[in-house]
Amino acid sequence: MIRINFFIRIRTFGTRNLFEKIKFKEWKLIKHHALVLGVDEVFIMELTKYEIQIGFNKTPFKISGIEFRPSHRIKIENAGFTKKISATIQHYKRVFFENIILRSPSIHEIFILNDPKGSEILNKYYSTNIFRCTVDPVYDYEKPDASSMPYWIKRNNRKVVYTIFGALDWRKNIKNIFEAFTLLDKQIHQHIELLIIGKIPEYFADEFELRVNMFIRDNPDIELVLINEFVSDSHMEYYFCNTDVSLVVYPKFYGSSGLLGRAAKYNSISLVPNVGLMAELCEDYKLGYLCDPYSPTDISLKIFKAFNDILNGERIDGTSFYREHSPELFLNQLNF
Repeated sequence: MIRINFFIRIRTFGTRNLFEKIKFKEWKLIKHHALVLGVDEVFIMELTKYEIQIGFNKTPFKISGIEFRPSHRIKIENAGFTKKISATIQHYKRVFFENIILRSPSIHEIFILNDPKGSEILNKYYSTNIFRCTVDPVYDYEKPDASSMPYWIKRNNRKVVYTIFGALDWRKNIKNIFEAFTLLDKQIHQHIELLIIGKIPEYFADEFELRVNMFIRDNPDIELVLINEFVSDSHMEYYFCNTDVSLVVYPKFYGSSGLLGRAAKYNSISLVPNVGLMAELCEDYKLGYLCDPYSPTDISLKIFKAFNDILNGERIDGTSFYREHSPELFLNQLNF
């Protein structure tokens, strides 16, 4: 008989010193609960956070989980010297930590998302069979009544809705995206709505406010809507079903993103980085356009292409991606 226990972190852990930043407190708590429950295996949804602790520990239970930043995807072929050096450093940093976690005899399976070729590459590189592939599932959530929403998107044929979703820090590429909108022909600004949804971390608040004020000054005719809060899954569903173009043009990002599937579910165009797994998925499933995340000019060009597509009634067809990334398949591949 298989019994599954779910442990959801509700404690707040500080990040004031190195000891806390590398999650020793969290790992100690995970290990404590696993021992108390007498489990045979612990599955960690974000394995990357605990590579050091796992690598230097032997546990009486097996450990499996999901690796969100595998090393094999971190590479840039067509870029300047500085970007190549940065990617190379990131690559070998990830190799270092992968070697650490693979030291542990407790490691059972490491899953990577949406990348079957990647699991083969990693198994060959490390002479192991631990790496597996699973889909990044697209969940279905019930949409709330529009009247209950803090902001109700007024859909009409004059506005193309662009959405930036998630924790609003430097990884969202706010600076370059804002500059990209500023480069657009001013005559189309009145037909654009930019929806930014997510909690702004305290350390980024001042810079974000500065960027927003500059954006409003330079683009007064673009309707900018900022929702500075963590939104529920049902609210996320509402905003994405009313999104025309999803902006996931992340710098220094080489993996997949759940937002790609979220946009595909509603046939919304995605703008993604031109490197890494997300670029391959976007091309293979025809989900949108690839952008150089460091080039406001290139991002602006793709924003304009998506704008014309929407005005001409040309949306992407995300049906195949949505169906092939179901929660049921995700659980089956994890052997749950």
